[in-house]
Amino acid sequence: MPSVKRPKSARTIIWEEMLPTPLGPLWLSFSERGLRAVNFDAPGEAKGPVWPVGHLNADLTTRLRHWRQEVGTTFMAYFAGRPEKFAHLTLDLRGTPFQLLVWEALRRVPFGCVTTYQEIARALGLPRGARAVGSALRANPLPIIIPCHRVVASDGSLGGYSGGLQHKRELLALERQATGQSPLPWHGPVIEA
Repeated sequence: MPSVKRPKSARTIIWEEMLPTPLGPLWLSFSERGLRAVNFDAPGEAKGPVWPVGHLNADLTTRLRHWRQEVGTTFMAYFAGRPEKFAHLTLDLRGTPFQLLVWEALRRVPFGCVTTYQEIARALGLPRGARAVGSALRANPLPIIIPCHRVVASDGSLGGYSGGLQHKRELLALERQATGQSPLPWHGPVIEA
């Protein structure tokens, strides 16, 4: 069987570690360019810390440790109810041009607010693009940082979320409480239709 060669432009994850949070573990994956992915812990996964292997130069090792500290501190502030925008983090964000456009629009949705797939599509000049927006959000490698939990369906229902609907509800509740808004309803729409 022939070996599969990776393209030279593909970057590998060189540091992965678990960050404990009030929602449970988040897995942070870093490349040599910054934070590449945030994943919610999935039951049965055997992930564990993957420290830099091989002989990394001292500069890269220092940057990795700095990024890890910066991300951890920012997430802890977020979970304490402070509206972090995550703009200062060093990210290695990858996606199609359309995904990047959607993710950038989503980063402008304020802490404690919600929007809909349709509203994002309209803001991008695509009045019929709600499904395409949903597809871009499903590919989001950085949940919470790119706040796809702030996007709900047009009828006010939660829609989907890569970390599970319970985590989406908990993130929205945390943000609403921090901004002095009324609690989320346990069932039914998050916003008035």
